This record gives sequence, structure tokens and C-alpha cells, in this order.
Amino acid sequence: MIIAIWQSLSSQALRQLSREITTLRSDPPEGVRVVVDEEDLTCLEGLIQGPGDASEAQGSQIGTPYEGGYYRVRFEFTSDYPNVPPKCTMMTKIFHPNVSKGGEICVDTLKKGWKREYGVGHVLVTVKCLLIYPNPESALDEEAGKQLLADYEGYCKYARLMTSIHATPKLPPAEFRASLSSSRSHSTTSVATIATTATNTSSSKLDAAPAPASALTATSAKLAPLGQNTRQEQSPLLPSDGKMADAAEVDGRALRPLTVTPVVVGAKVAGAKKAVAGGAKRGLKRL
Repeated sequence: MIIAIWQSLSSQALRQLSREITTLRSDPPEGVRVVVDEEDLTCLEGLIQGPGDASEAQGSQIGTPYEGGYYRVRFEFTSDYPNVPPKCTMMTKIFHPNVSKGGEICVDTLKKGWKREYGVGHVLVTVKCLLIYPNPESALDEEAGKQLLADYEGYCKYARLMTSIHATPKLPPAEFRASLSSSRSHSTTSVATIATTATNTSSSKLDAAPAPASALTATSAKLAPLGQNTRQEQSPLLPSDGKMADAAEVDGRALRPLTVTPVVVGAKVAGAKKAVAGGAKRGLKRL
């Protein structure tokens, strides 16, 4: 049976499918994963995480009623793939206008809008968008389409109930758990990096803390550059009013201001003049 399925696809189609599966595993779109049988690439299922985006078309700000659910989509390929789209079936029960009760999905990409360049990833992203923006005008589930148009809140309430019953597991699928673990690990690493950076920054600031007052006093004794207006320090022997104190101490020794004896220069000059005049008079008498 497996050999027959493999032979139903051309070698070119198998190579294209293999490349796409490799890409979807290494770099999947957000909220999309694939599950593949390693012995048969055509035995493929897609997993879609229920989107939490608000439906802007309906003006709702509470997210979609499919949030928290995981939906399985089974792919069936024919011998004409990729010239014709694969057949896709929703395996998870869902209340949606564009998904029939039997799981048939109504979306233009799987019909007239198909292109051979499209693939599994494109189909899964399109179905995910359909969960955000349902189209009641082309409803496969008429009950869901009518309720969406007549009572959107009631439609959301019942769709959310179906999600909680049929699409919400106790644990996320293994394909999503791995990505959640890696994202948490990345977040933890980022927090640790931020904490380390903050610690290093604090240490640098401590290393660059201002020097003690004694060091600043010694530094201030250096000459300031030319053109820089500096304030002259107060002499330790003079009080702040600039007058000489009666006594001061330097290095424990008492110092007193110098006493300057005034010298009367005028008196000495006058005495000299008198001596010269007296000598001159005595000389004239002798003559």
C-alpha cells in the first residue's frame, strides 16, 4: 500500500514535498506545524493552533472562539499534485461556517485559486486565517453561517464551547511543546543577560566613584590651565576676615606675627644736615 502511494506521485512532486516538509520543520509559520510518517511523506497531517487575534471584521476585542484549541488537518495527494491542490479534511470537530460537519474545508485556495507554487504551508496558513475571518456568505455549515450573521455573540459562545470540548488537550501537542520550551529558555537567557549587564554597569559606576576629600584637596593644589577662573584657597594662618591672628599653630608649634619696628628716615636726614651745617660754620670762623 505504501509503495502504491509513493508511486502515485512523480519524483519531482516528491522532491518538492520533501523540501517543503524540511522547511516547515526547521522554520514553521507561527501557529502551524506538520506531522509526517517518515516511511511515507504523503501521509501528512497539519496542526493549527487556534489563533487569539481579535476579529476586526466583527469589531470584537476578545479574540477568536478557537483560541486555545489545536486543529488537525489531513492532506491527501493525488498523482496530479502539485498541478492540482491536495484534498484537505478537518479532523477536529469545529463549529465554523466554512467547515462542514464532515470536515470539508471551503476555501478558494483549495479550489480555483490554487497555484502549483503553493504547498502544504500555504494551505495551513490559509486555513488559520479562515479561523480569524470566517466567510458566512459561502457557508458549508449553514447553521453556523446563519448564527454568525444573526447573533455573533451566541455564535462565539457555542464555537468556544466546541473548542473546549473537542480541540483543547490537557497539554499542547509535542510539536508545539518543543517550541514553547525553547522560547521560555530564550526568555530566561535574555533576563539573565540583562541582569548581568546591569550588575556590570553598577560595578563600573562604583569603580568610577568620586575620590575621597583628601585626594580632592591634594589634586586641587595643582595649577589650573590658563584662561580658567579659579578661586584662591584661604591661607591657614589668616582667618576668613583677612586679619592676622595673635597666634597660630602650624604642626603643633605656636607662631606669632612678626613685630616690625618703624624706622624714621626723616629724623636721620635732618640730623645729618645739621651736622654738615655746624661743620661749615666752624670752618668760616677759623678763616
